Amino acid sequence: MLNTQLYFDKIYADKDDPWGYEQRWYEQRKRQICLSVLLKPHYQQALEIGCSNGVFSEALAARCDQLLCLDGHAKAVNLAQQRLATYSHIEVQQAWVPTQLPKHSFDLIIVSEILYYLDMAALYELMTWLNQHLTQGGTLLCCHWRHSIAGFELDGNQVHQHLQQLNLKHYLTVKDPDFLIDVWSNANINLAEQEGLV
Repeated sequence: MLNTQLYFDKIYADKDDPWGYEQRWYEQRKRQICLSVLLKPHYQQALEIGCSNGVFSEALAARCDQLLCLDGHAKAVNLAQQRLATYSHIEVQQAWVPTQLPKHSFDLIIVSEILYYLDMAALYELMTWLNQHLTQGGTLLCCHWRHSIAGFELDGNQVHQHLQQLNLKHYLTVKDPDFLIDVWSNANINLAEQEGLV
């Protein structure tokens, strides 16, 4: 298996936006879909695991009172801090998952394009943390690329199969040919029920 630190060193070596988050319609559309399937219009305490250069974080900013963004790579963190410097309610920290996760809970947790870089043991350690740190009524959204990533144990399809074992209410799946989105809730109620429609 590839060394994750070296893998990201190479990716960020001479690029500030190695995945084309700002240029590609694919990425713009994916962000819009992720935002549209969130279960609430606004959240109090949000966590984004794997924020990269902060492009999605900026899109998420208007949907939460406080947003903590984490990434393991120093250059990604620096880029995100620069992008988000004018947002007083956003904090960006360098942290590797699952060993450096926060001790407090959140009502929104976003995990995007990161879990296939973990091995099985680390994935299950993170899943345990997710079960314990999503507040009552909170939302968890996971989004991952479905195509293979050479050198790593897992791919996006496998990651989302394992995530089905979370002790949370699975709310919906979006199966795009290129990516998967799954949403879980820590409440046993659907939106239509919540708003008195059924």
